[in-house]
Amino acid sequence: MVSVTSLQKCYQESVVLRDISFSVEEGEVFGIVGHSGAGKSTLLRCLNGLEGYDSGSVHVMGREVGDLDPAGIRLLRRDMGMIFQTFNLLSSLSVLENVLLPLRLWHVPAAEREARAGELLRLVGLYERRFERVSALSGGQKQRVGIARALALSPKVLLCDEATSALDPGTTISILDLLLDIRTSLGLTIVFVTHQMEAVKRACDRIMLLDGGQIQGTGPTDRFFLAPSEDLRRLVQDEYAQFPGGTNIRLWFPREIARDAVITSMARALDVDFAIVGGKLERYADDVRGFLVINVPDPDRERVLAYLEAKKLYWEVLGNE
Repeated sequence: MVSVTSLQKCYQESVVLRDISFSVEEGEVFGIVGHSGAGKSTLLRCLNGLEGYDSGSVHVMGREVGDLDPAGIRLLRRDMGMIFQTFNLLSSLSVLENVLLPLRLWHVPAAEREARAGELLRLVGLYERRFERVSALSGGQKQRVGIARALALSPKVLLCDEATSALDPGTTISILDLLLDIRTSLGLTIVFVTHQMEAVKRACDRIMLLDGGQIQGTGPTDRFFLAPSEDLRRLVQDEYAQFPGGTNIRLWFPREIARDAVITSMARALDVDFAIVGGKLERYADDVRGFLVINVPDPDRERVLAYLEAKKLYWEVLGNE
């Protein structure tokens, strides 16, 4: 669906994207994460031709973006909807008129465009407010209008540029769930740019970490967080509870062992007592995973670590190495 190879993008003498290579499979939600200024939005805009690039390849739905003429770029953008952090709606128009706008620009017949806009507004839950001006809506409702507008021309790919960053946590969840439902019902492929880790965990199948215009890692979302790189740690800025004395160990529970009695089994097998310092459950796409932080007495440290290693569990020592 999307294949990027050795992409490089410069502004004058400044390299903003360097040797970028990745692919996005049809039907997946692919996240691009990183600090502000990492190059995320520039990369996203290279996918639909809003930005040119200096070298490399951007291949989208069978087309090399850099080789397209203006007419080809226009056709490409018809097949790639885009939603923005700031909504980019026309506040002087009604909800319905905003959704109708791309259909009018593509000269879709009146009856067909009215039916399509109504269908999409029902999909995003705003049909009853279709005649209101968007200036009267909340942030979450405006983003729903933005989603409906982005879907007006039945795109195959949806680009989301910090689509939930301006929203409160509860509204963010509702928008992410809406996007996932739309992905399933319409068979969309979604490329999701964000710096919000909770959004990534809830929505994305795979993620790519971008820092300083370079890729620092790519992989399935849950695996990526099970063994976070130093770059990801700096982005997430996790704070783990620390217990004085002993060894603090964080244990992750991925899908394959989430329902296993790991802690109980280890305590029985080693005859070890330890304290549970803290823990957290998190949503990863359509599943719930979590971790526990335990504190092990120093004399039992090596036996516990050897057990965890032998069982091929996911763990890390916190603040003791």
